[in-house]
Amino acid sequence: MRSSPAAVRGTGTTGADRRHGVMLRLVGAGVMLTVMADTTATTLAVGVLRYTPAGAGMPLGDLVWLTSAAFIPIAALLATAGRWADLFGRRRVLAVGLVVFVLGGIATVAVEPWSYVLAARAVQGAGAAAMIPASLGLLLGELPESQRRGAIALWSSASGLGCLLMQAGGGWLAATVGWRALFIPDVIIGVALLIACVALPSGRRTPAKGMPDVLGAWLLAAGIAVIVLAISKAMAWGMDVVWLALAALALLGGAFAQARHHRLPAIDLALWRRPRFVWGWLATWGFGALSYGLLTVQPLYLLHLGYPMLEVAMWLTPTSVAVVVTSFLAGKIVKRVGAYGLIYAGSLLCGGACVLVLTQAGPTVWGLIASVVVGVGVGALAPGTSVATTLAARPHQYASAVGAATMARMVGGAVGIAVVSVVIDHPFMTGPFAGLAGALALCVAISVLIGALALTKITRLRPDPDDVMVKVPRRLLLELRMTLATVAAEADALLPVETRTPPTDPYTDAVPRPRSAEPGPLAGIRGHTN
Repeated sequence: MRSSPAAVRGTGTTGADRRHGVMLRLVGAGVMLTVMADTTATTLAVGVLRYTPAGAGMPLGDLVWLTSAAFIPIAALLATAGRWADLFGRRRVLAVGLVVFVLGGIATVAVEPWSYVLAARAVQGAGAAAMIPASLGLLLGELPESQRRGAIALWSSASGLGCLLMQAGGGWLAATVGWRALFIPDVIIGVALLIACVALPSGRRTPAKGMPDVLGAWLLAAGIAVIVLAISKAMAWGMDVVWLALAALALLGGAFAQARHHRLPAIDLALWRRPRFVWGWLATWGFGALSYGLLTVQPLYLLHLGYPMLEVAMWLTPTSVAVVVTSFLAGKIVKRVGAYGLIYAGSLLCGGACVLVLTQAGPTVWGLIASVVVGVGVGALAPGTSVATTLAARPHQYASAVGAATMARMVGGAVGIAVVSVVIDHPFMTGPFAGLAGALALCVAISVLIGALALTKITRLRPDPDDVMVKVPRRLLLELRMTLATVAAEADALLPVETRTPPTDPYTDAVPRPRSAEPGPLAGIRGHTN
């Protein structure tokens, strides 16, 4: 297995290497900033459309497809795009993804019919699916091992910064220009990142022959889309969604069957044979459902109270500031508390903050404190889940692991948004904020599940299967040494006292003294020496 050039060089780096490192960090952080700003733009746009004549006649389950239309191709194509990045070059896949993302953003701003808008959002999602694993794959593949955790933390914290910038400036854009203007900054930043790709290293490729599993990727995309559709239409279509669920299972089964038999599968099944990766994937899935569910509920809650868009943005900004600061600090302490320690703390904070909001009648000081606590919790969960999942992979699987992990986050996000929209439109609680309160209660339940998973992992501490080949021989050697020591002691006890091996002092007698040459009872059977 080859090491990355930076890892081979070690700590001694030239000026050109340092410049490459800076550009890798800037572009990687810029990709996550852009993707998260785009996601935040859609949640703000859904809120604006919900309470303006442009979308007032549409149910919330249809409006949130503005987000789901991008999430589905991201979730479905991430694993495949990560695989392609490992095979064909991470910079090349990153550049292609940026081009597709920018074109989709331009179409989102320009087209008029709602179906065309959703199609443009799907194109943006396909571009983002290529950008995400290729950018972090470049970071992990080209930086020394000692700098990888910091790079992951920067990459994760950039998503909070993108959310912060969009919430701070998006309120003004939506209030003065319109909801379509929320997608213009993504296009501008995407063009800048595309130009910066020229200064990046090409990224090593894994030699392989044959075409990747395109059919498996389409089956995966269709399966996820049908799942989200079934959830969003569960109340309207009734028992008909059972057929959708069966269709989704069939499509996902086909995708995994393709992965088992294809030479270059869309899903890297080797990752799923590593228990550490599976645990991290599950935690990341829950984090996606929780974080994107909260991201949808927050603006809807404030807009429901009658706050104008500019004030909504001001209320949301402390959450994003807390995410950015906490993600940066969490990247520095992850070595001390571990990835699952961060996950447990983040889920506890998010769940507690949601409970605090449920006790309030409206925006208060306690609500603002809860908003900050949510940001701290999400800021701990983001790097915790990224480290737990990504570093469970081999170096040649980094981009594939990033794709699979971010797929978990996006699938969780798509499912979380769909479930939240159903709960808001069809509340199971009572009161003036029944739907929103039910959505918050759902977020509390997800927080509990994530915390229980992290706590189970912390307390059980199962060894990685790769460590078995080291630990089993060591145990056998220890048992063999004990057996030999016992046999030697019993054999020595059969000899006369004067012929026994004297005990050795480990401090003064490192080498045992030779036995006396005096004849003993076994002298008759000893061979003669010359």
